[in-house]
Amino acid sequence: MDASEWEQAWTGLKDRFAKGEVGFYDSPVTPDLSQQQESETLASEILKSGRFTDCLFLGIGGSALGPISFLAAVQEKASSAMRFHFAENPDPVDWKTTLGRLSPESTLVCVVTKSGTTFETVSQFLAAAEWLGRSRLKTNLVAITDPSKGDLRAFAAKEGIRTLAIAPPIGGRFSVFSPVGLFPARLAGLSTSDFLLGAKQVRDYIEKTPAEKNPLFIIGQEFVRQASRRSVHVCMPYSNRLRMIGDWFVQLWGESLGKDGKGFTPLAAVGATDQHSILQLLRDGPDDKITLFLTVDHVDDPVKIPKIDFGPGHGEYTSFKLLQGHTFQDLLQIEYRATSQVLTRQGRPNLTLRLDRLDERALGALYFAFSVLTAFTGALMNVNPFDQPGVEEGKIYTREALTEQRSPTD
Repeated sequence: MDASEWEQAWTGLKDRFAKGEVGFYDSPVTPDLSQQQESETLASEILKSGRFTDCLFLGIGGSALGPISFLAAVQEKASSAMRFHFAENPDPVDWKTTLGRLSPESTLVCVVTKSGTTFETVSQFLAAAEWLGRSRLKTNLVAITDPSKGDLRAFAAKEGIRTLAIAPPIGGRFSVFSPVGLFPARLAGLSTSDFLLGAKQVRDYIEKTPAEKNPLFIIGQEFVRQASRRSVHVCMPYSNRLRMIGDWFVQLWGESLGKDGKGFTPLAAVGATDQHSILQLLRDGPDDKITLFLTVDHVDDPVKIPKIDFGPGHGEYTSFKLLQGHTFQDLLQIEYRATSQVLTRQGRPNLTLRLDRLDERALGALYFAFSVLTAFTGALMNVNPFDQPGVEEGKIYTREALTEQRSPTD
């Protein structure tokens, strides 16, 4: 694969960005796409009202994994006392348990579906509306959906429910750069400006860097080059706070690139925990995997491992002595390097993305880098990374089954 193919892939993507077909790339620099001000204003109004202690967030796939992973990663930075409860799957046991912890008087329900017709989310919305009661729909509901079409948009307009718009060119799995990510972030007391700044910094770098020198493009090209042999990609952050980024990556990578008989199988793991589950497989199992590590250089409190005098009768415990004086953060970093070395010595490909720290700017940069990597890799593979025909076909069959199997009480 030569430089001309890189240029062709990137030129084709930029053409789609310029025509407004794909919106995530320009969202950090285009207020009409990000809807940052609208998200900030509504979230601030809600927080100032002092009415709500909890937010029940209804969404699935890209309408949930972005905000779930974002809030989980930087929860220590949150200045709001709002408690979030994410309901993705219409599981009846989980639903009842979640509502059992909440009070309708003090719960804000945020329902997110771009199409306004997503069956899983709409079913939860209807159940939540009944739970809230008709008198609370205007005050306790926020709908994030398409600006002009869909059942949720029509219902919200009829009932006077507050809404935020997902710009049509922004697809669900890229929607963390829209009110889907920005509204709950501001509701949590996080900085959406810093988040978009991080994304913009990556965008600025991409704009000024020749395609053949862009590390994201080099990584994408290497994934494609090794696709016939190594089609399993493991995202393994060495940080519990980044655990859900792995789940977000699985959807982004799988749904964007798995088309036309092509694609990769994405897996999520977390270090150091999964050194005790899949490291053996990564080292000595089938040589069909590439491991992507995520690390964090600095944390606010690395937690020192203490030296404790247990008193007379205790000898010298070798493992105790070895650890004393280090920190938890030291140990995680050492174990990451050890795991990388184990794989490298065995000839198993691995790469690392390093975050300087866990904050909004770093997360904005990470999400944007992954999104561009996905788009470029798809372009190199000659697949459309922005559609999901398999998902849409499943919706058709679900609609048919729902129509045929109505409840006897209907």
